[in-house]
Amino acid sequence: MSEIDTIVAPATAVGRGALAIVRIDGPRSASILEALAGQLPEERQAIHTSICNDGEVLDDCVVIRYAAPRSFTGNDLVELTLHGSPVVVERVIAAAVSLGARIAEPGEFTERAVLNGKLDLVQAESIADLVNARTALQSKLSLRNLSGELSDKAKRIRDSLLLVISRLEAALDFSEEGYQFISRDDARAQIESALKEIRSIAETYRRGRATRAGLSAVILGRPNAGKSTLLNRLVGSDRAIVTPVPGTTRDIVRETIEVGGLPVTFADTAGLRDSEDLVEGIGIERAREAARNADLILYLVDASRGADKSDSAELARFPEKEVIEIYTKRDLAAGPADRLSISATSGEGMDDLIQRLDSIVRDRFAVPEEAPAIVNERQRAAVAESDAALVAAMESLAAGADEQFIVVDLYRAANALGALTGAITRDDILREIFSKFCIGK
Repeated sequence: MSEIDTIVAPATAVGRGALAIVRIDGPRSASILEALAGQLPEERQAIHTSICNDGEVLDDCVVIRYAAPRSFTGNDLVELTLHGSPVVVERVIAAAVSLGARIAEPGEFTERAVLNGKLDLVQAESIADLVNARTALQSKLSLRNLSGELSDKAKRIRDSLLLVISRLEAALDFSEEGYQFISRDDARAQIESALKEIRSIAETYRRGRATRAGLSAVILGRPNAGKSTLLNRLVGSDRAIVTPVPGTTRDIVRETIEVGGLPVTFADTAGLRDSEDLVEGIGIERAREAARNADLILYLVDASRGADKSDSAELARFPEKEVIEIYTKRDLAAGPADRLSISATSGEGMDDLIQRLDSIVRDRFAVPEEAPAIVNERQRAAVAESDAALVAAMESLAAGADEQFIVVDLYRAANALGALTGAITRDDILREIFSKFCIGK
């Protein structure tokens, strides 16, 4: 990608709609607009005009021109609000290309905003997350990170480390004169404070990842425990086949619904039993593997049969998982008083189950509504690298090591925080991030 190119792309989804927006960004955007509209509007002033090319009217639209650096990208930028016909959009883009623009790469507008200092990497990633948000809670987290709360916290920690570094380096420069610009106790206190804040950020990852990506829940149990019936009740449709014949479900059936503000994908699985049927055996092993990778397990017990040793043996396979034990077929038999009991057929007890699920998701997985959080592996790795470097710096201090060894570790910690926000980054990281964006972003 070249910053000096002028780029063009649709900023709205492909397909028919009332309106469609086309963006043109770069040094030739104003001249392209003037050629298309026959005039150059004042900066940041919307005008109603016709767009023409080679004497032919392409559309009647609203145009806004943004002059650098007061634009989303920091460059000269034009936005055309067209009628939402794909044909109109294609013809306007083709006209812009004929006048010197090129089609934008995925995420190129946002990348330019990052390179021009309008956004940092955490904010840029938050834009993609916001576009892909499926629930209100996901959108709220993306907006908090987009607002810069997380970035500001990381910057404050980094600035505090750079201050310690500058004073330790000054002490090295004037070591022969015996000047001390920061005591070891003060350096230790500031590093400990930074480490505490870094770890508070790191602790947000589990919830941040879950909030961004959603959760997976696997429905387990013996054959005919009501797994498929429960899935159908949860999603409100006959998604899974329900029969009284054991072993009907052999492959995994998945559906996603919103629970506790997050998208939760429920998986109906094969009934757990000893089976000599090869295909059913594969389905049973897939069920167990899905449970090992799941965030939640809903383990069903047929209340008319009760739990036995095989149920205990299955539950023992997942000692670290969040498990809800549910007694089914409440309309036929009562489950234990201390266990959740439902009838997926009649709907009895389903409100209690939904409330339990909602509470677990909000209390143990979702990010609190007012808190920013790191949400992906790149961010987690940067924070973990900073943590490890600060621990090494503390160990060097405790061992009485020379200031230059401490400074090396502090630089590593500060650079990791710089990589988190994009103050320090590499081209391959930028390519990895922005390749996942849509074209118009």
